[in-house]
Amino acid sequence: MKILLAAPDRDLLECYKQLLEEDFGEAVTAFDGTQVFTLLAEESFDLVILDRDIPRIDHKTLLARINAARIPAIVLTDSPGGESGESEETLLPYPFTPEKLAGAIRAAIPEKKRTGKENENE
Repeated sequence: MKILLAAPDRDLLECYKQLLEEDFGEAVTAFDGTQVFTLLAEESFDLVILDRDIPRIDHKTLLARINAARIPAIVLTDSPGGESGESEETLLPYPFTPEKLAGAIRAAIPEKKRTGKENENE
C-alpha cells in the first residue's frame, strides 16, 4: 500500500512516516499543498492523509483533487467537528494515538488493498 502523508511539521511527518511504514508499506511525505498537488499528478496512491492546515494550497482544493482521483482521505484536524464538504473524508482530530491513526487507515482502506491479497486464503 502506498500512502501520501501531508502535514506542515517536518518532524511530525518523519515520525508518522516511520509509524506508517512499519505497518502499512510505503509512505511518501509532503509538507505543503503544492507538493501534494504535484505528487498526486505524478504518482499513484492508495490513501492520502492530509493535515487541514496544510500551507500554500488549502485543504479543500486538495480534497477536491483527491476525491476526483477516487483516493480515500483522512483529514487531520485541530477541531473535532467536520466542515461541510468533508463528508467523504475521515476526520481524525489531534491529539491522536498511533492506534487511532492505524484504525482510521484500516477503516478507510479495504483489507485486500492493505495486504495485497484478493482473498483471505492467500
